[in-house]
Amino acid sequence: MSFLVAQWETSGDGLSRVMREQAEKLVTECETAGENPAAFAHKARVRTKKIRGALRLSAPLMGKKAYAKANRWWRDAARELSGLRDADARIEALEALSPFLTTRIGTAMMRRLNERFHRERSEVEPGPAIVAFCRMIAKNKKSLTPDLPPGSREEMADALVATYREARKAMTKAVKKRDPLLFHEWRKQTKYHALQARLMRLTFPETLEDRTSGSRKLAELLGDAQDIEVVLEGARDWAEAPEGFTAALKERRKQLIADATKAGRKLFSEKPKAFHTRLLDPPPEKPRVLAPAETIE
Repeated sequence: MSFLVAQWETSGDGLSRVMREQAEKLVTECETAGENPAAFAHKARVRTKKIRGALRLSAPLMGKKAYAKANRWWRDAARELSGLRDADARIEALEALSPFLTTRIGTAMMRRLNERFHRERSEVEPGPAIVAFCRMIAKNKKSLTPDLPPGSREEMADALVATYREARKAMTKAVKKRDPLLFHEWRKQTKYHALQARLMRLTFPETLEDRTSGSRKLAELLGDAQDIEVVLEGARDWAEAPEGFTAALKERRKQLIADATKAGRKLFSEKPKAFHTRLLDPPPEKPRVLAPAETIE
């Protein structure tokens, strides 16, 4: 089934199933991880993020102690792949920026920068990290995800608001201090909010239907800005960097941050209490006004 709590499921049953499906896929994928380490590492990071997003929603059903233990375990498992993530992120960021940069520094300079990043990536050995990750998965195979009680709409609303609040706070800090690390944190919290809106959009359709796409678009804007930071860091001591290279990237990042700030202020305009109220008591639908051709005689 999809990454979604279905209408016929209780919240607890749906979240348990979603996490179990992601964990089972990880177990299977670990068996062939060595065939394409880069692809496996990417899939594993995505699945781990999905499980942790669902775990956050499960916190009211698990209790603080059980949630903290499970979240810590998945966080530590993901950290086994952090070295690969950092090495791959630089190449992925450069690929995403290729159309923008090529028109400004030319094909030849883009090729040289790409070669530089790939050379650095080749120095990172993926084997040990993947083995360590898959060993953790195999060792804990029978208890990777929790079996949850049914749960209630109120508990799900509380959990959704907790993540909403974290994303809103992260936005406020990032916009105020303009620190790249804070923008990274804002993106991370927004991605969790997007995952949870996607999971629960059938449970709270009136409130979450539009937030699923809106939060994903915001995360993409922040991701594009982060790509620039990653490329700038990778090219920090690039002796042959062409004139205007750094300035062009910084100007592009400035525009992306402005766009993200505008989108974020719209997405997180409500105070958490008001968002909670709207989840549980959405405004009634406006009566549909029939067009003249639809008027019933």
